[in-house]
Amino acid sequence: MLLLLLATAFVLHFLLFERDNLTDCRLAALFAALALGIYVVIITELLSLFHAISRVGDGISWAVICLAAAAILWHRRFADTIAKPKDELNGTADTQTALWLRWLFAGVGLLIVIVVITAFVAPPNVWDAMEYHLPRVSMWMSNHSVEFYPTPDYAQLIFAPWAEFAMMQTYLLQGSDRFVNLVEVLSFLGCMIAGSYAAKLLGAGRWGQILAAVITVTITEGVLEASGPMNTYVVSFWILSTVIFLMRFNHDPTWTNAVLVGCAAGLAVLTKGTAYVYLPFVVLACWLMGNARARVEFWKKSPVFLFFVLALNGMFFWRCYQLTGSPLGMPFPDGGPRLHWAASVFGPRALVVNVIRNVTFHIVTPVAGMNFHIEKAVRALIHCIGADPDDPRAVWTGYRFALNHFSVHEIHAGNPLHFLLVLICAALLLTNYRKLSSGREVFILSAGLLASFLFFSGLLRWQIWGSRHQLPLFVLASVICGVLLEKAVSRQTGLAVASLLLAYALLFSVVNRTRSLVKWGRVDDVYHGRAVQYFADQHEDQASNDIALADAINRLPCRDLAFDAYTGLPAAQLNSNIHSFFIYPLFALTHVDGRIRTAQYLGVDNLSVKFERASARRVPCAVICLDCTRAKDKLNAYRGRGGEGRVFGTDVLFSYE
Repeated sequence: MLLLLLATAFVLHFLLFERDNLTDCRLAALFAALALGIYVVIITELLSLFHAISRVGDGISWAVICLAAAAILWHRRFADTIAKPKDELNGTADTQTALWLRWLFAGVGLLIVIVVITAFVAPPNVWDAMEYHLPRVSMWMSNHSVEFYPTPDYAQLIFAPWAEFAMMQTYLLQGSDRFVNLVEVLSFLGCMIAGSYAAKLLGAGRWGQILAAVITVTITEGVLEASGPMNTYVVSFWILSTVIFLMRFNHDPTWTNAVLVGCAAGLAVLTKGTAYVYLPFVVLACWLMGNARARVEFWKKSPVFLFFVLALNGMFFWRCYQLTGSPLGMPFPDGGPRLHWAASVFGPRALVVNVIRNVTFHIVTPVAGMNFHIEKAVRALIHCIGADPDDPRAVWTGYRFALNHFSVHEIHAGNPLHFLLVLICAALLLTNYRKLSSGREVFILSAGLLASFLFFSGLLRWQIWGSRHQLPLFVLASVICGVLLEKAVSRQTGLAVASLLLAYALLFSVVNRTRSLVKWGRVDDVYHGRAVQYFADQHEDQASNDIALADAINRLPCRDLAFDAYTGLPAAQLNSNIHSFFIYPLFALTHVDGRIRTAQYLGVDNLSVKFERASARRVPCAVICLDCTRAKDKLNAYRGRGGEGRVFGTDVLFSYE
């Protein structure tokens, strides 16, 4: 299986870096992950230049990387063997604590196994992934290039693509979407490993590093998201890696560490737009944590840092500029309010109100009556401040502010226990500041996280699904909590906190709303057919028609498909509930992967039509017109071209063979 090339590449690079970083295998793992992250960008962009994105091209690229790494490792085989210093994580503990630790490790292991199993048995099915994360992967494979293409949905073009680049690697090498969820799973595990190492850099001992790892891996929303095809854990991992390399730079301000900082930050920016919001104050905090020499060296080496950020993002920035006139892609007038994430009202009052709105994600309880009173109190508080809770300048277009219900859906779930723990640890930091050997560094990083949260709240509109955007902050805060619990409370208290978080996370891991391992009427479980599970995120009523439509397409002797998903609505009226944009299940069920079938969009009437290349235009043998029965003019136009028209719900299949 070609997918083993990815695992082989990681192992070989781990062994290479492990020889150079003898004191901690976690650092070698981070170096290996960063190397593979860079390779993903290089392979994707180089193959794209020659329109050579394919299973063969991808397989050859990864094989070359594996052979090169193996050759370097083989060349070093005669190097002197150096005894490794004992890893402090292998230290001893008292018998009672050791027993509890074994149970704690077993629980963490069980949690990881559950997440991995769920990611493997469940297909990708979250709404955003069906709308633009994975459709763009299918279109890239169809076009053998990541160049922009005509599409009715700008989100497929201008949102940062690294996570989807990585998903495409698994898709190409495996030949299906069976392992696309692996990208989030590995980022989930990476945050656990990196979190423990970051705690070490902040002065934590063995116990504090363990606590940091457990707290990081049990974040409620993260546990729910980790088994799916989203990108929030991915950007969290790259942001955490940036922090780690910045702290290493503070201790050793070399050019190598400057390059590592730039690469990690570049991958974060290429993964998700929230990196632009969180990185400035996090980087500033890490800069302030360093001594005078490190701060001066950072400014001297900042061009290297910026160079690698731009080098990794340059091609994507150029494509965005070609479409919108801005390298960042957003906002632009034709994108409409659906792509206008920034708030339109600013000032101290607006900031305080949006902070309150964003905090409410994490104070939801399982009791509906209590939530009703909490929402009522929050709305009253906002009115007392002199603001409108539903101010359209600060709340996502078309929505009113409301307290989320208690949910096991990754889009709506909050992190109540972790939020409470963060508040407690903030108090511990203030009361134990002088007792901490690394109190200054912990305090500055905590201030950086607070500033990042305030910037997030002041800059962006509140969204009902905004809890997941705060995951990077919770990941970084978990590291700080691990340090503080070790230094400021007893070992027994720390164990109790870790055990409570783990038990809570285990409950959420098995009752995920869209891919539950437990059969329960209030969730969609993994015991249905894979085809049905694609529609588990609020599109269950669409499943039978789309599966029948895909079956009809698969019976046709047709390789080149065309999809008309254009709603005919102007951008100002587009929202996130467009039926025809939920398109990936059809791509998956009809094997749109560039080998068995290809896909293209028809009927596109927006700025992206400029990317249609006459040389690449394929004559479709079938057209799938989505929501066509609701657009009579469009229906009649396709009928006028001839060909058989078969109706599946509101969609119509026109065959020209």
